[in-house]
Amino acid sequence: MSRVVRSSAKHLAQKLLGQSDVRGFARRQKLWISKKIYRRPVAIADLRQCLIDLGVTPGRTLWLQSSWNEFYNVPLRPSEMIELLRDLLGPNGTLAMPAFPIDQDPDRVFLVDRAPVYTGLLCEVFRRNPDTRRSIHLSSSVCAVGPNADYLLKDHHLTLMPWGRDSPFCRLAELDARMLGMGAGFNFMTPLHATECLLFDEIPFFRRVFDGTIRYRWKTAGGETGEHEYMRRTGDIRPQRLRRHFGPDICIDARLSNLRILAADAKPFIERAVTLGRRGITMYIQPVPRPELFNSSKGSIA
Repeated sequence: MSRVVRSSAKHLAQKLLGQSDVRGFARRQKLWISKKIYRRPVAIADLRQCLIDLGVTPGRTLWLQSSWNEFYNVPLRPSEMIELLRDLLGPNGTLAMPAFPIDQDPDRVFLVDRAPVYTGLLCEVFRRNPDTRRSIHLSSSVCAVGPNADYLLKDHHLTLMPWGRDSPFCRLAELDARMLGMGAGFNFMTPLHATECLLFDEIPFFRRVFDGTIRYRWKTAGGETGEHEYMRRTGDIRPQRLRRHFGPDICIDARLSNLRILAADAKPFIERAVTLGRRGITMYIQPVPRPELFNSSKGSIA
């Protein structure tokens, strides 16, 4: 479907529905219907055992992306959900979540320890935990707590590629991290973006999904200040296009009442995404992924 056709369809849907945010409206309608169908409360013991079965075990590094709207049958507050995860991981485990700032205006100073996130209520509650640390990145920062938190976060503001080498996302693979999507699903698995960073120099197509750089200033609560410049990603994506390529050898699906949970190990997950990228299989629909753009070019991987 061309960009013109998609744009026309979007404007038509906005007019018919009387909504400017068609996707948001669709999500709210889906949630409303789900609440009518799925009414069974989730027992905490069942949730705990499900998480253990999905790899949330002592000493692991866990990456969690979530949609708290989908936890309506789970009788826990966000802080209690975080406590449950940390209890399962134990003192030697590390918990990490996305902490992408709501305000990404590069003309304003990014207040690392204060800027709220748009990645969900659970992430925001986690960010506010006194023990939680946050990486310095205006668009793709990450929060973490635990023994591996420093390694995950410390170099994010030194990277040019938001999800590339030395970013928290690629370091998840190095740490044999387990990834969970709770109520968020495959579409929200941010480590998929490692592909365009790792293949930036190798595959011409992935150079087209970036357009210049963004430079901003940052400041921590302790008074540290600095500047950081990173590549600006553009384009239009449909991550669900890749889902069929991530079978049970990579991704496991589970469900408790309405709550869907997706689990995967970071290393094979990212490796599969990169392999697909080399074959011209991508979540991008803009720029158009023309086959000739996936011929390997000289250069090292970014």
